[in-house]
Amino acid sequence: MLRSRLLAVPMTAVLGMALLPPSAEAVPVPSVAAPTIAASKAKVVRVATFNVRTARATHDKRSWLKRSPDVAREILSRNPGVVALQELGPGRADGKKGTLKGRVRQTTSLTNSLKRLGGGRYKLVRTTSYFAPGTKHGTQGARILYDSSRFTLKTRCPEKTGKRNFNKSCAFDLPLAPGDSKEKLRSAAYAEFADKRTGHRFFVVSAHMDSRHSKSNKVEAKYNRLRASQARAVANKLARVNPHNRPVVFGGDINSWRTDRGRYAPHRALVAKGYRDAAKAKVRINYAYTTVNHYDVKLKKSRSGNGTRLDVIMVKGARGVTRYENKMAVVDRSRPSDHNMGVADILL
Repeated sequence: MLRSRLLAVPMTAVLGMALLPPSAEAVPVPSVAAPTIAASKAKVVRVATFNVRTARATHDKRSWLKRSPDVAREILSRNPGVVALQELGPGRADGKKGTLKGRVRQTTSLTNSLKRLGGGRYKLVRTTSYFAPGTKHGTQGARILYDSSRFTLKTRCPEKTGKRNFNKSCAFDLPLAPGDSKEKLRSAAYAEFADKRTGHRFFVVSAHMDSRHSKSNKVEAKYNRLRASQARAVANKLARVNPHNRPVVFGGDINSWRTDRGRYAPHRALVAKGYRDAAKAKVRINYAYTTVNHYDVKLKKSRSGNGTRLDVIMVKGARGVTRYENKMAVVDRSRPSDHNMGVADILL
């Protein structure tokens, strides 16, 4: 059910949980667990996905600049090797529109917070815009953060075009629905990494799929088809940039859940492309809770024991997943974001 405080946010693109029921029950979906093997035979990489909430949500009780240190602490608490981020845009960290004028970007403000807390090893693949100023385009908050002490970025991802602070590198646009304007465009991010110790190489992709929902079944079906199309576009893009079939980790807010009217359309599309849900790991922490917290002080378990997950980690080509965690506290008066961070230990 739509929360009144979310309606106050002027950017509908950030309202991924707009019509999410507070206690949705689970229904079967054709998701197959990734096989597990002994950790000694494979390299374990801890990955995370985290929708950190846009800085432009200026009507929230706590602004991004107040939450940024908490977001950094949340990441550091689990020491992931790579994090797929959503809603971390290259605009002003104070949420105001217009040029930077010496102001810090939201992207850079996170790495600054990490550095102040002892996490200077974490770097963003990209901090600047994916397109030139004035271009008609929607959200570009999909970003990838990585531990540079453990992993080397193998993809060339320049930040600038000449002297201008934009570049289309390491990003790609997701499909639009028929009739959509270019202001609805969403960028996904990808990059290849190599483990400095073992040489293991793998890809990570971050995406935030279309957030629109409707009470009309016909319109909702249109949006679900779009999210499924966006999921297939992610899979197809990674297949093209990954000719050696290295493992791929997808992290994102898919704006769909197991009991919505679209029956997890983007999730099903990724499963059809060979991706497996990390939440099917044998060890699962806080699996019975939703990944969207709405900034609620206290969270409740799903009666089915299978929490609603808009935020997913999915893998392709990996040997297995040993652990999954929906990182949260049941009672928390200052949650870092309106989404929980998801964490998974992947066997490459």
